[in-house]
Amino acid sequence: MSNLMEVIKSRRSTRAFKSELPPKDQIMKIVEAAEWAPSGMGKYLWHFTVIYNAEKSLKLARAVAEADNRGPQYNFYGAPVNIIISYKRDEHHALVDGAAAMENLLLMATELGLGSCWINQLRETCDVPEVRALLTEYGVPEDHIVVCSAAIGYIEKETPAKPRHEGLVSITE
Repeated sequence: MSNLMEVIKSRRSTRAFKSELPPKDQIMKIVEAAEWAPSGMGKYLWHFTVIYNAEKSLKLARAVAEADNRGPQYNFYGAPVNIIISYKRDEHHALVDGAAAMENLLLMATELGLGSCWINQLRETCDVPEVRALLTEYGVPEDHIVVCSAAIGYIEKETPAKPRHEGLVSITE
């Protein structure tokens, strides 16, 4: 099995992180991997915002929790780093481009021995005034929507693999 296939099969959604910050150079490698994702028509109109601060990440999680009625325990699983992928508002390829970048990001985190979890709640709440104010303060361009984000950090609790379903592939020859 190729190393890439091993990384793909070992990637998990981490839902319990240690509070310790990973080295910033590892986070930047993760962002670099995201930057190299394909983009429809080669537009590359995304922006990557790294929240490399556990307190600020928690503050954003609390704002999302308030906006989305998620309760006081919502905290991006305690991850000390959050990477936000945003894209120019009303661009046709925003979601698929962001998803491609996110997959690269998640796989690179796995390659580096870090945990990650794809977070979608920012997409639904990015225009709620309290959330938008924090996003702007943290560096998300005002003319962007949040496509998705990732909680990143050291794994506190391992996540077991879930079985894959049968019959998901059709081949026509």
